[in-house]
Amino acid sequence: MSTSAIVVMVASIIALWGVAILALVYSMRQEDRKLVLLQEQGDFEPFSPAAQRDIEDWIRRHPEGQDADEMRELLDAQQRSLQRNSRQFYLWPDA
Repeated sequence: MSTSAIVVMVASIIALWGVAILALVYSMRQEDRKLVLLQEQGDFEPFSPAAQRDIEDWIRRHPEGQDADEMRELLDAQQRSLQRNSRQFYLWPDA
């Protein structure tokens, strides 16, 4: 096996482990933030701003759809959580 092949193989292994470790650390920090919010306030908003927009768009497109009432209930739960809790998990643009 040539030296360049070994170097590429080692670099690939290091890059793979590096990305995996970064993703793991990021995920663990996010879960830690969720746990702190649960311990301090009991809950946090269930949806991200993007998910909320998706649900709102879906309701606009399907106002009388089969699952429209369920989607409205999810949005209501989101709004109640945002009003009840002073700290949010997701970053809200106008918060």
